[in-house]
Amino acid sequence: MSEDQRVIWMMMPGGDASMIAKSLKYQPDVIIPCVEDGVQYTPEAKAAARQVLIDELGGTRFTDADVLVYPRINHPSGPYWRDDIETVLRTEASGVVIPKTESAEDVRAVAEQLEAMELASGRSAAPLRIIAMIETPKGVLRAEDIAAAHPRVRGVLFGREDFSAAVGLMRRHEDSLREGSPELLYARGAVVAAAQAVGVEAIDGAAFTLTDMDYIMKDASLTARLGFTGKLAAHPAHVKGIRWGFTPTDEDLQLARQMVAVESHAEESGDAAVAGVAGLEVTPPVVAQAKLLLRRAEWAEQNAKRGIVSVAQ
Repeated sequence: MSEDQRVIWMMMPGGDASMIAKSLKYQPDVIIPCVEDGVQYTPEAKAAARQVLIDELGGTRFTDADVLVYPRINHPSGPYWRDDIETVLRTEASGVVIPKTESAEDVRAVAEQLEAMELASGRSAAPLRIIAMIETPKGVLRAEDIAAAHPRVRGVLFGREDFSAAVGLMRRHEDSLREGSPELLYARGAVVAAAQAVGVEAIDGAAFTLTDMDYIMKDASLTARLGFTGKLAAHPAHVKGIRWGFTPTDEDLQLARQMVAVESHAEESGDAAVAGVAGLEVTPPVVAQAKLLLRRAEWAEQNAKRGIVSVAQ
């Protein structure tokens, strides 16, 4: 699977060896073993979790399964993050997730430490990338600066729970399900716009439920429609719902192919790509959206080759 076709980012406690091992059976695109909030804040607990990462991620099991690994390290303002990075360099990880990122300086501190430790270790593999997790009002307001802070930044990930707590959000499950979580639309849109402006990935936070599949599927569909390139799964039940939300239907694809055909015909004839398809206006921006659907279809087809089928099919 290509580097830019990673949609399902599954998080789990970094100190739980069994959960890390079992995550492969759920077939996410990326796993995020969390050694920050997912582990008790004591030196002993953090050290034990790092050993789990080495034991479970010290080989090529996830690489062989085409699943990327991005451990969530502790924040660079605290005492644990340098040891986290040293541990990550001993695993098959492709990068790290920075929690509660509020400034470009947070990103640069981690990037510089990664570079120094890679150099000291003689690492020959590709440089580790960074996902900056945006979980606070400050982070949302500075999202573009964070996304552009360093070439190692692969994307930004919106953290719903911490953001909701920080702004005093009053959540009602049924209202959120029925209305599409309007209380988060500003923040989600700001993160998407910042990521797209810089040209990095935008990953949405996890649904506000563990196992309500109707909520999970509708929320994932809205995530895709908002322009996010991926979504966080906080529970194994989320994976299928996210896959459904990001998998175009046959009707979607038929319409998209017709729109792209209009553009191709216009290019051949020297005309403007303006027409009507199925009662819809077709203009260059609409064709661009159709091409995005086709790229998402490629992701679904790659999944199918691995034996993974959307619940929508």
